[in-house]
Amino acid sequence: MNKTEVYDETLRRIEALIDGEQDVISVLSTISCELFHAFDHWNWVGFYRNVGADTLKVGPYQGSHGCLTIDFSRGVCGQCAREKAIQLHNNVTELPYHIACSSDTMAEIVLPVLNSEGGVFAVLDIDSVQADVFDDVDRDYLTRVVRRIEALL
Repeated sequence: MNKTEVYDETLRRIEALIDGEQDVISVLSTISCELFHAFDHWNWVGFYRNVGADTLKVGPYQGSHGCLTIDFSRGVCGQCAREKAIQLHNNVTELPYHIACSSDTMAEIVLPVLNSEGGVFAVLDIDSVQADVFDDVDRDYLTRVVRRIEALL
């Protein structure tokens, strides 16, 4: 299957699994799991939740251990939270501000999840062991996932 077909199938599964679910943590857990298993080159998929004081806390997620706490002033996730904008980096080794929770990570895409007031509820972070893998297809499909979460907030 090509990337679009994988996303189409994965989003169908996610929608079937979370249909009618109102508990946000259950939804985030299910999304993390389904996305993590969608692509073999992804080594970390999860959320960093805004816990106040410009601080993100890990979870739910799938993959190896993530950083437990990330300040808005640090890393790609922090930049996403600060700017409320998608961060797509296909070679994180070129970023002086990248936080290397895993030395295997080569590429990263991070999307803001906004609450109904437009504040950052969380960020969706996806890491890949391959460089040059994220593109507009990822951006578009993952934005759909984020919009689905935002509808619950």
